[in-house]
Amino acid sequence: MKAVLVMLCSLLPMTLAAQAPNTLTQAEIQQGWKLLWDGKTGAGWHTASGEAIPNESWTIANGILLDHADGGHGHGHSGDLLTDGDYRNFELSVDFKLASGANSGIKYFVNTDKANGGNPTIGLEYQLLDDDRHPDAKLGRDGNRTEASLYDLIPAAKNKPYRPIGEWNTARIVVRGPHTEHWFSPSQELEQNLKPLETW
Repeated sequence: MKAVLVMLCSLLPMTLAAQAPNTLTQAEIQQGWKLLWDGKTGAGWHTASGEAIPNESWTIANGILLDHADGGHGHGHSGDLLTDGDYRNFELSVDFKLASGANSGIKYFVNTDKANGGNPTIGLEYQLLDDDRHPDAKLGRDGNRTEASLYDLIPAAKNKPYRPIGEWNTARIVVRGPHTEHWFSPSQELEQNLKPLETW
């Protein structure tokens, strides 16, 4: 299945929270927004191997989903999360806070056929990274592995405004057909038309 919206892959500690306290305004409801996470349970989410959350890798406290980095999975990998629903055209907004040295991401259009058995989950990735402390920021080409980049493909702007590590930032992904945008606290970082999904 190629149209899964979001998978959260984490290699170091990260926390996520929706709009506090995980509610939508009346205007957002009228605009068609939908909460993907209720802020209390793992409902609507599962790991790439089909495991429910919370588990030893992911806990929920005070409206925050906390990634415990290793969680017994080894190599600093804590278990990728996927939505139960499939999405093609969407706008996703996520508040997140990274720990020092963090390397994570929000993947979309994940190929779940390759997500099992310890294989890396294949999909497009909005990079979440401590650009100053993680070596991945210096790899790739022209900064295409830095915060808010379309990982390993298209770099985010070099002068992106963001709050320091340990403070809340907002990631936003907009997909309409082949048109994709990455936004970051609150500026647009990249815009790209991608080939049709069926070719991924």
